Amino acid sequence: MLRDWRSLAALFFLTSTLESMAMGHLSAFTPLYLREFGLQPEEIARLTGLLAALMMGVAFPLAPLWGAIAERYARKPVVLRSQLVEAVAFTLLAVAPDLTWVVISRLLLGLSFGNVSVLIATQTLLTPSPRLGSAIATVQAAMPIAASIGPPLGAALLPQLGPRGLFLLDAVGCLTAALLIAVFMPEPDTPRSSTHVLRAAGQTIARVWHRPPLRWNFVAWFLTRGALAVLSAYIPVQIVHLVEDPAPAIGLVLGVYGLIMAAATWLGGMFVDRIGPTRLYRPAMMAGALAGLGVALAPSLPVLAVFVWLAAVPLALTGTILYTHLARVLQPSERTPVLSLTPFPRNTAMFALPALASLIAGFGPGAALLLAAIAYAGAAAVGWQLRAASTVRLAEDDAPGRT
Repeated sequence: MLRDWRSLAALFFLTSTLESMAMGHLSAFTPLYLREFGLQPEEIARLTGLLAALMMGVAFPLAPLWGAIAERYARKPVVLRSQLVEAVAFTLLAVAPDLTWVVISRLLLGLSFGNVSVLIATQTLLTPSPRLGSAIATVQAAMPIAASIGPPLGAALLPQLGPRGLFLLDAVGCLTAALLIAVFMPEPDTPRSSTHVLRAAGQTIARVWHRPPLRWNFVAWFLTRGALAVLSAYIPVQIVHLVEDPAPAIGLVLGVYGLIMAAATWLGGMFVDRIGPTRLYRPAMMAGALAGLGVALAPSLPVLAVFVWLAAVPLALTGTILYTHLARVLQPSERTPVLSLTPFPRNTAMFALPALASLIAGFGPGAALLLAAIAYAGAAAVGWQLRAASTVRLAEDDAPGRT
């Protein structure tokens, strides 16, 4: 078992990278995969959003339970559950004979969510407070690293493996992540909760609702993750509409996008530690709104690529900012249940916004992408409330007589 916070961050980074590569392949190459079932471009655009919404429709009602289960029983089984389910679901995608099995596999993937927040909560319990931002950024960097490696690698392998072979390779990656977690992940030495799982989940929801810094943080999660879900689903669809040979273009655009996100995530962790999460949040979301608008209105692949790459920076900062903010306003005993509840607004948004995007995708992928820009603009507005509420909370904690 690993106890040093740096080694633990490296473990979580590696396993999260394997999982994120699989999910990245799913987002990037679903439009090409659906072509195998004889669908027309308009049908592919609608079904892409619908499949994402169905997956999140399973994930979001279960989100409050995973943290409560981890807090009462153990964190490792919650994480292993996610990776093993992913391995099965990607195997089903690889062998699916018709769209019914595609839908089943995406519904099954909805059962895999909720492990990243458990990993990060575990990381915060074993990391010195001054290094929280850097440690969280290391784990968060797995997603952009996977975004940079996954699409180009996938595009290179598609001629040999096809989408089905690629998904089977991803199933092996998720199984490998599960084995690494089973062997090396520790359980923090924190008291186990004796509260019933449903009651504990309800208490955590009430805590978030009644404390403004937590409430606005969760609103920010909803808006930013919903926007990201729409971008992830419809950037490849937009590329399919703009070029005749989309696979290399998808690989290039999303590969560079991932490299930028990876660099911005690591640098962002240092800036969050030094400057503070709420001071960075609002300008990052304003930049995200402008970049999202550019992606939606891009008339050609080069213009689209520039705005996708510009969007990578605010997207990279979001998770580190919001997780670090929670770690700073919460007591250590509160972190696992509250951080483990963050999939609830994220999963809700990743269901609702892609579902809404699929309804308007008949007007073209640009219309769906415009929804992401609007969500980021709303997130920028939330930044004012987040900073004000957090300033009051921290001032109360520093008042005489408070411990």
